[in-house]
Amino acid sequence: MSVRATVVIPTFDHGPLLEYSLASALAQSITDMEVFIVGDGVPDVTREIAARARSEDRRVRFFDNPKGARRGEEHRHRALAEASGQVVCYLADDDLWLPHHVETMLGLLADHDFANTLPLSVYPGDELRPGPAVDLALPFDREFIVERGNRIPNAFAGHTLDLYRRLPHGWRPAPGHLHSDHYMWQQILAQPWCRAASSQRPTAINFGSRPRRSMSLEQRGAEMRRWLDMIGDAAWRGRFELDVLECVARTRAAEWVVRQQQLDALYASAWWRLGEALRRPLRAFRRR
Repeated sequence: MSVRATVVIPTFDHGPLLEYSLASALAQSITDMEVFIVGDGVPDVTREIAARARSEDRRVRFFDNPKGARRGEEHRHRALAEASGQVVCYLADDDLWLPHHVETMLGLLADHDFANTLPLSVYPGDELRPGPAVDLALPFDREFIVERGNRIPNAFAGHTLDLYRRLPHGWRPAPGHLHSDHYMWQQILAQPWCRAASSQRPTAINFGSRPRRSMSLEQRGAEMRRWLDMIGDAAWRGRFELDVLECVARTRAAEWVVRQQQLDALYASAWWRLGEALRRPLRAFRRR
């Protein structure tokens, strides 16, 4: 059977949370895919979840590796050497996909090498927060990721397997000041031949660890289980997309207000007024 997509779920110490992220991967609208759980020194509960999933669904494979350097990036590289999918999609072990995520990525990657969907986080209390705006069709956004900072968590990104095999390097330990996914996206987007695209459709949800430092794994698991149940309801998904649209619109409007206030403060500063006083005679001279 041909495989359209390879799903890679790296996992280290989130243990029981893997059960929910994996369930969202296996509930995708397309079924011709393989799911790689790539362990990096995992606890026994992860092995139990992987073994149970494998017994119930032969699309699942578990790579039980010892703890590797940094975040076990080289384990991902070795797993992808055995990949068969036309495209590769990534899912964090504490994030969730909506059922149309892989189908959306397949559409984007039909004519592109690397793609992402709308970065979207849920904070404790069910607060929706879209990530920074990103459109990889714009040179500025692409260059920003290559030269400055990341805007695409791994659960929202994917690429063709052909792209991966053309890269000078695969997954490898990132330098200490960089996150693993950012280091990888830098390598990909630095290739002049890489065709990149973005979708503003919500297809995945990030449940970041930092805002949940005070939560136990049991509490985080209960939160993910509740969201997984909601995601399974088609009517809820329709309402959710409208909620996300409104949230994005409000967030972008607020960002515009902040930028305008910053510009107003700049224009009112003594340094700006001094600069204008120096530039005014030059502009008058040029008009002569």
